[in-house]
Amino acid sequence: MYIAIEGIKGTGKSTLIEALTVKLKNSAMDFQCFAPTKPMPKATWWEQAYANFAQDDVYLDSLYTARANYHASKTDFSRELVLGDRSILTSCVTRWPHDDPDRLLPYIQHIRQKQFLVPLPDMVLYLDLPLEVTLARLAKRQRHYGLSDEKAERLLQAKQAYNTLLKCKDHLGFTDMQYKIIAGNQQQEDLLENVYSLVVQHLEKYELVQ
Repeated sequence: MYIAIEGIKGTGKSTLIEALTVKLKNSAMDFQCFAPTKPMPKATWWEQAYANFAQDDVYLDSLYTARANYHASKTDFSRELVLGDRSILTSCVTRWPHDDPDRLLPYIQHIRQKQFLVPLPDMVLYLDLPLEVTLARLAKRQRHYGLSDEKAERLLQAKQAYNTLLKCKDHLGFTDMQYKIIAGNQQQEDLLENVYSLVVQHLEKYELVQ
C-alpha cells in the first residue's frame, strides 16, 4: 500500500512525516519511505552538475525526473506500507499548464511517461492550509533558497493545481487513486494522531494489518 503525503510548501509535510515515521516504527509497522524529490547520492552525475546548472530549467526538470526514477527503483512497493514524502503529483503541479486546459491531459501523460518507474499512490493525504497561514510559516524559515517557489502567486498556483488534480482525477487518469483532504492547521500532536489513524484504518480496510 503506497500512501503519500502531499501539499504545497509550508503546510508541514516534513514535520508530519518525520513524526509519523517514528510512530510507525514504534508500532512495529512494516514500511518503507519513498521520497521522489530527495537528492541521489552525491557521486551521481545529476547531483554533481547541480552547482553549474541550478538555473537551467531544462536541467532541473531532468534532474527531478532522474531523482524520482532512481528512488522508485530502490523502493519495494510490495511492502505492507510505503510512506511517500510527496509523490508524482508533486511533479504534476510544478509545471501545471494553467493557461491552457487543453494541454492538461497530455501534460499529465507526459509526466507519467518520464517518471515511468514511479507508481501512482493508492492513497493521497493532502495537507491543506489557508494561503496566509502558509506564507506566515514560510516567512519564519529565513531560508535562502527556493524563494521563487515560496511567493504567494506560485503557492496559489500550486494550490489551485492540487485542487484541480484531485477533483478531476478520474478524467486525468488517476481513477484508482483515493485521496483525503486534511486540515493542516491542527496542533501537531492532533495532526499526527489523525493521520496515523487514517493510515492504519486504510491498511486495515485492505487487511494489510490486523
